[in-house]
Amino acid sequence: MHSLVYRSVADESFVLPDIYSMLSHARDFNAKNGITGCLLYHNTKFLQLLEGEEKKIKALFQKISKDNRHHHIEVIEKRVLDGRMFNNWSMAFHDYGQNGQSAFVKMGQIDSFLNASNAFHQKNPLVLSFFSQVKEILFSN
Repeated sequence: MHSLVYRSVADESFVLPDIYSMLSHARDFNAKNGITGCLLYHNTKFLQLLEGEEKKIKALFQKISKDNRHHHIEVIEKRVLDGRMFNNWSMAFHDYGQNGQSAFVKMGQIDSFLNASNAFHQKNPLVLSFFSQVKEILFSN
């Protein structure tokens, strides 16, 4: 199982209704191609984890990299793992809202969202890397 984590910044013209439309298409594509993962969005910042067959993940990321609806695309980590963190989700998604929410509320959102995944039950380095990025995105200005 290959996993890839990247982050990017949404173009100012890429607004929430467009993101939800993109997400609908992505879920269909991912389900047909055996790709699972998680997409987080907060204050124009994306963090995505993709899981699946190496060839399919590479092809999808190449397509994502050419998408002009976001920029500053940075690969955080690539790993080969024994299992999926988001095995039942063609693409889990959460919009964490605005920076005005308290740290307590944001951490509660993270816990409830990710408790539904296998992320807390796996012992692999990707989990720590992924959650480190989640915290950075949610708590940076």
